[in-house]
Amino acid sequence: MENITTLEERLEAARQRLVSDTSDLTEKQLETLKFSFELDHGTPYFKIKHFVGDAQITPYQKYKQFLLELRSREEVLENFLMNIAKQEAQIEVIYEEMAEINSPAKMKLKEFELITNKNDLMKMHRRLKQAYAERLSFIKAIEEMYESGEAYLPDGTDLKDAVLDEELSLKLEEEHWIQRLGKQAALDLLSSGKVGTGNMDAISMMSTNNAVAALDVAVDWATRVNSAMEQIQSSKIKELANKKFSIELIDTPKELN
Repeated sequence: MENITTLEERLEAARQRLVSDTSDLTEKQLETLKFSFELDHGTPYFKIKHFVGDAQITPYQKYKQFLLELRSREEVLENFLMNIAKQEAQIEVIYEEMAEINSPAKMKLKEFELITNKNDLMKMHRRLKQAYAERLSFIKAIEEMYESGEAYLPDGTDLKDAVLDEELSLKLEEEHWIQRLGKQAALDLLSSGKVGTGNMDAISMMSTNNAVAALDVAVDWATRVNSAMEQIQSSKIKELANKKFSIELIDTPKELN
């Protein structure tokens, strides 16, 4: 340590003390560890399209959800950019404080503080990049709705205009909940044969006409799924009729002595 004189050399020496011990890892394992830091862990586009967008049942609600998610990502970006600016300023402050320190022990503590802040800044930049990618994914999801025609009502009205039209928006919201509660009730029918108390209670909160419409959706959807399952099962039985197969577990547990 006595031969280390410059600040950068001291920082590098201190940084090395904070690096985790990887001596028990093989080269392949070490490569996997490094790859976990390099990989983008943002929301995959498939998940955005199907489990964020399509989960909303109707195109109207899907469009609104994408807009909500897009706004949320923009707010995240604003926060990241602000925090990065503050973090960079904090690092400048630490450098200024280090210039006035005479105690070697206090200098070591300040050097570790500097490393911690620099590491945090690096993580912020990594998350910023991820946030930009997610924002672009939601923009692409909305663009895809326009390309497929899903962003237009049957009469050609743009959903952008629809969400701004109070009367039309109210009508589309009503249709959404009929479909939404109907599909939820259908899942009850498929799993237990009757509409659950929670979904029935929600359906009963709507007008009589809307409640009947929701139950119609439930029965229609449940019947379609049951019919599809029967067809698939029938087809699969024919496919396996002349095949030899086993349903035993691969690893059969040994009998206890």
